[in-house]
Amino acid sequence: MALVTMKELLQDAKKRKYAVGGFNVFNFETLGAVVEVAEELKTPLVLGIPERLFKFVDVDTLSAAMIRSAQKASVPVALHLDHGYTYEGVMKAIRWGFTSVMFDGSALPFEDNLKRTKEITRIAHSLGVSVEGELGYVGCYESIKDINEENLVKPEIATNFVEKTKVDALAVAVGTNHGTYRGGPKLNFSRLAELNNTVNVPLVMHGGSKLTKEDYQSSIRSGITKINIATDMSMAAGETLKAEIAKNQAANYVHLMSVVKKGVKDSVRRYMLSFDCISKAI
Repeated sequence: MALVTMKELLQDAKKRKYAVGGFNVFNFETLGAVVEVAEELKTPLVLGIPERLFKFVDVDTLSAAMIRSAQKASVPVALHLDHGYTYEGVMKAIRWGFTSVMFDGSALPFEDNLKRTKEITRIAHSLGVSVEGELGYVGCYESIKDINEENLVKPEIATNFVEKTKVDALAVAVGTNHGTYRGGPKLNFSRLAELNNTVNVPLVMHGGSKLTKEDYQSSIRSGITKINIATDMSMAAGETLKAEIAKNQAANYVHLMSVVKKGVKDSVRRYMLSFDCISKAI
């Protein structure tokens, strides 16, 4: 199955009412885990890495492995730069061969976000690369009480942004949270439905970890076509590793990495089974 653009995947998801999992990887174990589960369940996949990890990971080597894994996969895979904040980071991903980039200017004033996203989209589209933008604020909150109306994206602003930037997908703030917080989610499904009715590109949910299956289903019905998962994969890796060391303190590194991979696979499988994307490989 060919390496594809994210635009291709999400347009199909929008048409057939499912969500593609956007899973961020950070080493070879998580890369293998995500791709293997996607192949097992026959799901399309957005395989990502965020720019913030560039300083912690040998991304030149890992990105080459990501490309090779995508090319060999039996399901369609888009390679995605998640949360790119700089021109340099976005251009690196394009040079590596990624088929999709996100420019996250959501913390900037609206006009600055629009201007920079528009320029990156112009460059990326000239090279056949999809672009995801972001509006609103999907932050890292300690409590759901910190999420308020001002953080949510408004339909008229989203429509203006998409029309002027020409992005292929839009990440929208509708009450989710990056990382973890105390309490349950505070999703605004009515706002999401408004956005879906006014914006003509696929919508993306960031901060998708730890929601319920019903939350995912309602989000998909309201227009979400990609759900990003990162925190829970990292937590699953850490928790699996700690549990195995507590049980088997003489375990060697190779054994521990195989156990971690299995823990991540179990986590990824649970999410994919909630996204209505099984056997949706296009």
